[in-house]
Amino acid sequence: MTSGVSPIAGQAQKPAEDGPTPFSEADYVRGMTRLTDVIQELSLVRTAHEVQRIVATTAREVTGCDGATVVIREHDMCFYADEDAITPLWKGRRFPLEACISGWVMLHKQPAVIPDIYADARVPHDAYRPTFVKSLAMVPIRRRDPLGALGTYWAQLRHPTERELALLQALADVTSVAMENVQVHAVLEQQIGERPASSDFLTLSGVPSDSRDTTFAAAFANAPIGMAVIGLDGSFQRVNGEFCRITGYSSEALMGMTFQDITHPDDLDIDLAEASRLLAGDIASYQMDKRYYSQGGHVVWVRLSVFLVHDDAGEPQAFISHIEDISARRRDEEMLRRQATLDALTGVYNRNRFDEELQRFQVRASRHATVDEAAVFMIDLDGLKQVNDQHGHGAGDAYLRNVADIISRRLRLSDVLARIGGDEFVVLLPRTTAAQAQQMAQTLVERVDALSPGSICIGIAMITPDTIGEALERADRAMYRAKRQGGSHWCGPEPSLLTD
Repeated sequence: MTSGVSPIAGQAQKPAEDGPTPFSEADYVRGMTRLTDVIQELSLVRTAHEVQRIVATTAREVTGCDGATVVIREHDMCFYADEDAITPLWKGRRFPLEACISGWVMLHKQPAVIPDIYADARVPHDAYRPTFVKSLAMVPIRRRDPLGALGTYWAQLRHPTERELALLQALADVTSVAMENVQVHAVLEQQIGERPASSDFLTLSGVPSDSRDTTFAAAFANAPIGMAVIGLDGSFQRVNGEFCRITGYSSEALMGMTFQDITHPDDLDIDLAEASRLLAGDIASYQMDKRYYSQGGHVVWVRLSVFLVHDDAGEPQAFISHIEDISARRRDEEMLRRQATLDALTGVYNRNRFDEELQRFQVRASRHATVDEAAVFMIDLDGLKQVNDQHGHGAGDAYLRNVADIISRRLRLSDVLARIGGDEFVVLLPRTTAAQAQQMAQTLVERVDALSPGSICIGIAMITPDTIGEALERADRAMYRAKRQGGSHWCGPEPSLLTD
């Protein structure tokens, strides 16, 4: 809540030094993962109350705050619709827009970050003293024309990071879609329930005449997510503007097509199978991530939610599809996934990803009585410390990247390279004999010696289905034998483990 005073320009606000634990990279990744899950939950929700409950709980989860609240705009009032907090705040109460920080956010269409509520003139301090709140962040739900606000509160002084605010705003953006989705769905159900089976409601050319039809037509056309009415044969019977934007097709073009025509072949079988279950009455709705081919030919990722509408006799009449464009989020998720599995300096896999690849190889090997031979390399860089000491860590980093690049260029696509320590790399080489492994090791030693300021030593170990667990240890022992011979050497594998 606020006194209606404008924000103070350039106001310096710092949290206490003994504040809560900083928001970490791992917290951000977990928050993104949770957002992915909650989007699926919200797309199937059919009541505003359920949307508000899920969002308040999720806001507290992803930011680690002590309280979260969902505020809905009701004309010139702010309604504190739901909250998830360590102690009650204002759930169920209404305040004028001009008297609430949530109202300020809606009126100004921008977030409010207040590290110390008692140092910000926008906050009526007497209203907050009975609460635990010391810091807060509030973002608008739907930034273009806010229909509410989403707030988070802390019991200790805290300045939320940009990533915390980004997560909160992303959740608020999803909330706006879910809330409008609920409104459209409510009107749609009313339309289907009250119209006779012979109605032209589902046709593209039919123009509604009464006010209820007009309400539906406006809600359908202006919905912030894609919507489509699809015949039981898969044909598009009605589409809205957002669906046309997502796919790149005009409504006229889509009317002459089926959803099968624009669905990626790898996703079509699942989509058809779920539609069949829906028609059979086995499920009430279904949801999936799928790909469309756009009019321009490129792939668009969407989150699809589908349910059936029936006529007065209970017979299936059409599928109603809600389509959300998730291409940007899929790109972000892929980037996060890559960040979680790649070594930040060299761009090759990290230790965790290598362990996963080794486990996958072990699973494949355990399924077959006979498997191709395989090898692992343990690789140690010579002279990294000297490069760092003489030329600085920037030169050492460049040395590591150079060696990683040289090794990567000589490996096959099926080989797996990872950096597992400061100056150590490891390689998994499937379908490789001992002789081939030795030849590859010789090639790598020579290439690094010729193209980098240093050299490498390589230890080789062969893998059999029952020796995968100790393979790295054997390769490590072989690598140290190579190091004792000086730089640019390889050693191994142990004779007892050579295969015929």
